[in-house]
Amino acid sequence: MSTLVTPPTHVSVQHLPPGCFYGNLQQAHLREGGERGRQDTTDSVRMGYDLERFVGYVNEGLLCCVCRDVLEDPLQAPCEHAFCSSCIHGWLVHHNTCPEDRLPLDITHLRPLFRYMRNDLARLQVRCVFRPQGCEVICALESVHRHEQQCDYALLNCSNAGCPVQVSRRSLEAHLCVCEYSSRVCASGCGCTILNTEEAQHNCVLELRAELDMLRAELDCKVEEVRHEMESRLDSQRRHMVQKESLLRSEVDELKGQLSRVMSDVRVLLGAERVRRQELEKVELLELLKKEGLRTATPSEAAPPPAEVQRKLSPRSLALDCIKRKNREVTVI
Repeated sequence: MSTLVTPPTHVSVQHLPPGCFYGNLQQAHLREGGERGRQDTTDSVRMGYDLERFVGYVNEGLLCCVCRDVLEDPLQAPCEHAFCSSCIHGWLVHHNTCPEDRLPLDITHLRPLFRYMRNDLARLQVRCVFRPQGCEVICALESVHRHEQQCDYALLNCSNAGCPVQVSRRSLEAHLCVCEYSSRVCASGCGCTILNTEEAQHNCVLELRAELDMLRAELDCKVEEVRHEMESRLDSQRRHMVQKESLLRSEVDELKGQLSRVMSDVRVLLGAERVRRQELEKVELLELLKKEGLRTATPSEAAPPPAEVQRKLSPRSLALDCIKRKNREVTVI
């Protein structure tokens, strides 16, 4: 059974000299951790600057403990091990320990790199990533991104649609002049855009006929769509009107029923009123006959009235006049 040898507690593991025993032990441990990190971050996004791009010595403390490349967007654990941001995030998806010393580690424990380490990292001299294309520029790591965005040897996609060629920025203009996918407007006036390779086979009349047929087909499709839409709208409106008509008819029938019931109730009330008035008239007539009978029974000292006046004042004539008057009132009501 092997015994684990640890360095003195007052010496930082990351800054041990490579020639001593603990330094050699650290390098072996780092290589082992790097292999584990590469296996665990195979499916994640790789970060880090390739060590071969740098000019001069690069401190071990500036290497990612996962991918073993120079730190890119670095983060630091409480145990002072440094990692690329993407590398440590990919590691912590499957683990909850530091990939170097296996101490417990959570994503919330990660902090930015020490300032002096960030300064050392920014001062490293690195070659341009487009060196294989011919760029010989060597600049500080903090300015390499700005240079690569403007580098004349940067590979760019051809701006012509369909062209798969990638050329350097300095050669792009020359490539566009001879690119077989470059296009231009027809000089004959048809308005078509043609490729350089199709210029010999281009026929303005055929192109215009094809465009006219296409426009006619599009117009027919639009007309058919509008017709279908109008028919569907008319059908929906027709259904709505039929429903509205049936609803109005039911309401009219209901109102007719209510009106017939009201008319029957009115007739009943008029009949009752007529009967009541007839009863009142009979009572009044009886009282009037009684009064006239008593008046004719008492002797009168005055001269008797003429026969015409007596006929008008007779009880029978008075009763008939009263009945006619009452009948007229009932008819008016």
